[in-house]
Amino acid sequence: MEIRTATEQDIDAILELNRQIGLIHFEHAPEVFCPPSPQERDFLLNAIGSEGRLFCVAVLDAEVVGFLTARIDINEAIPFLTRLPICRIGSVVVDEHHRSRGIGKALIAHCDDWAKARDACQIRLEVMSFNERAKSLYETLGFKVQSQIMAR
Repeated sequence: MEIRTATEQDIDAILELNRQIGLIHFEHAPEVFCPPSPQERDFLLNAIGSEGRLFCVAVLDAEVVGFLTARIDINEAIPFLTRLPICRIGSVVVDEHHRSRGIGKALIAHCDDWAKARDACQIRLEVMSFNERAKSLYETLGFKVQSQIMAR
């Protein structure tokens, strides 16, 4: 398996992965997520071309089987929060037919290296409460609950 920077040529595979995760999220939380739509293509193409962000893909046998997006944030406005660089993972997606094969772990390891090279003091991500499989992976990799988002 290879982890590399996403390119515009990967867009169809990325859209399919995004559709898979989008359907799961919409089914479990329709008050938060919209069903997959054609507008996602432009959004994802812009993300691929965005400077200063990580958008990488996992490739297995010439097939894109996962992707991860991340960025580095530095607080400059809130005086009671640290000003140290923090890596925020936006998305981690693995193809439904390739899960439990170490792909998500490899994507996060790649992100960890990327974040360390940018002096990030921490990696953060948000995971939906219904996503038990992802929560289990993140806990295995040392992530701990730091806060909770509550809604009504």
